[in-house]
Amino acid sequence: MTPLNRRFLLADDDADDASIFCEALTAIAPVMECYTAGNGIELFEMLLRHLPHPPDVIFLDINMPVMNGWQCLRKLKADADFRDIPVIMYSTSSAKKDIDMAYNLGVRVFLTKPEDVRELGKILEIVANSSKDSLPGQLKGFKSVKLN
Repeated sequence: MTPLNRRFLLADDDADDASIFCEALTAIAPVMECYTAGNGIELFEMLLRHLPHPPDVIFLDINMPVMNGWQCLRKLKADADFRDIPVIMYSTSSAKKDIDMAYNLGVRVFLTKPEDVRELGKILEIVANSSKDSLPGQLKGFKSVKLN
């Protein structure tokens, strides 16, 4: 499978997690674009001012300073310019209340950060090659993917 040229935007305040994420994405295909923001405010600044094109998918951590993932997700889904960009919640949490809330707020997939970078790479490859509608079904079977 050859990944499409896609733009990924990750909002995560953990610099190491962001670096691993972008490295895993680049290993799939160097043509993929990986942008990172340290919180929800930075994510919106990138969307509004710094990105030449909107991302194809947004990965969103829950626990971030300034504007957390929940606040950011609500704001994304309320904005006509951004509400159709698929959002994948990307968190260390696997709490049912977080998973349920994320799906109720409109995420496509809830992904608990994989401990294995190979699993992360496989997940990112599937995301790169899937349409937003087929994404949840394509990710069934990964232990870090929590479907509702």
